Amino acid sequence: MDFAELFLQRHDVLYDYFLADYWKMVPDDLMRKRPHASVNSIAWILWHLTRVEDAGVNLFVTEVSQVLDKGKWKQKLNVPWRDNGGGMTFAEVDDLSLRIDLPALHDYSKAVRVRTHEIVSEIEKVNLDETISPERARAIAIDEGLAHSDAEGLANWYSGWSKGKSLMIFGLTHPFQHVGEMGVIASLLGIVFE
Repeated sequence: MDFAELFLQRHDVLYDYFLADYWKMVPDDLMRKRPHASVNSIAWILWHLTRVEDAGVNLFVTEVSQVLDKGKWKQKLNVPWRDNGGGMTFAEVDDLSLRIDLPALHDYSKAVRVRTHEIVSEIEKVNLDETISPERARAIAIDEGLAHSDAEGLANWYSGWSKGKSLMIFGLTHPFQHVGEMGVIASLLGIVFE
């Protein structure tokens, strides 16, 4: 098994098993609800992890435009933000959770998945050891609007990452971390996965 096959196998498990359960089994009203004052909603997390994968894989790994910028996704999603939501206040989380079009979010998630598959299927064209320059990190955080707040801090954080590290974190590690978070939130909402 080569790198692309291994990555895509884990990526498919993420989408076909873990994320699919949330789309199938959580009613819309519970998707939008924050069961405790200090946690996010499942809808917000699904939006956030999709935004991170879209921006991270496309902008950091292949340096091409995001899926968000093709097909009027911001309008379809009914959200004004193009960032990844990191640093949002809970009032902003509530606003996004209530306004977001959930079927459009599911479609956007599927489109991002397809794009990640396309990139990884041709990953041999990418130098995974190449690092993100401070200028490129700033351009992504500020010019591309990835940062919701503290753009300088985000740019400094990503500066020096390799494209390989970016692919693994944005495509697998980060979303799997949020799967665990969503499991806790689902439990607090009384959702039982069968």
